Formats: sequence, C-alpha cells, structure tokens
Amino acid sequence: MPWVIAVILVSFFANRSGVLSLPLGDWGSYSVCALLAILGMLVLALGMKACPLRVISGRDSSVLVTHGIYSYIRNPICLSCVLLAFSAAIGFKSVAGLVVAILSLIAAYLHASLWEERELERRFGSEYCEYKRKVGMFIPKPPSTWNNLR
Repeated sequence: MPWVIAVILVSFFANRSGVLSLPLGDWGSYSVCALLAILGMLVLALGMKACPLRVISGRDSSVLVTHGIYSYIRNPICLSCVLLAFSAAIGFKSVAGLVVAILSLIAAYLHASLWEERELERRFGSEYCEYKRKVGMFIPKPPSTWNNLR
C-alpha cells in the first residue's frame, strides 16, 4: 500500500523539521512503535502465508481464501499496512504522520468496504456473504462466529 510509504515520509520529514511532535517520551513511543511494527509484520507474514501469490497478485481470481489468518480477519494484509503506518507515525512522534495514518485507515476501510467487498460478493455470491457474516474486516469477531468456518 503506497500510503504506508507516505506516512513514513511525512513522519520522517515532520520529525526532522520539528513540526508538531507527539508528546511522548522516547521509550514510550519506541515501545509502541516496536509493538505495532512487530504485530504488523506478523499479520503480514500470516496473510502472505495463507494466501497464494497468484491470488494476491490478481492472476487467480477464482479462489476465496478463508483459512489461516483469513478465518479471523478478512483483510490481514491491509490491516498490517495500517499497523505499520501507525508504527511509523508514533515512532517518529509525528502529529502530521498520525493524521496521514488516520486518513490511510479511513482510505483502507473505504477501499475494502466500497470496492473490494462488492467485487467479492459479485464474484463468490452467497459463499462470500456467509464468510463476511462470520469474519470481521479488520478486527476478529467473537469466537462463537468461528465455528464451521474451515
């Protein structure tokens, strides 16, 4: 997602120029940054592991991936990018980067809900609608909805 790079660049240059820094101590911001970065990379790795490259690249649009991390959240790769964007903004203690990260979260949600979800409903029909009912977009739904998904 290109907006992750935008967050990193905005955060870096805002930090270097001293524009509106977040009021966080070094250890606090670095700890949260590291936690979000590790979580983001873990979610990304699990998403890449569960979804074949031919599906991610769009070469194979006939497969609905519902196993692995996709049995808990529908958009793990998008979520990982959002986590990495927030990680960069907090690590650089940049208000401007945080604003861009929030805008990127909104953009990711709108892209997933307005375009991607409609396309998947069209392509996979009731199978995707049932999957969507059981699995959260970015945040896992309660465990009672996980039964019989695999």
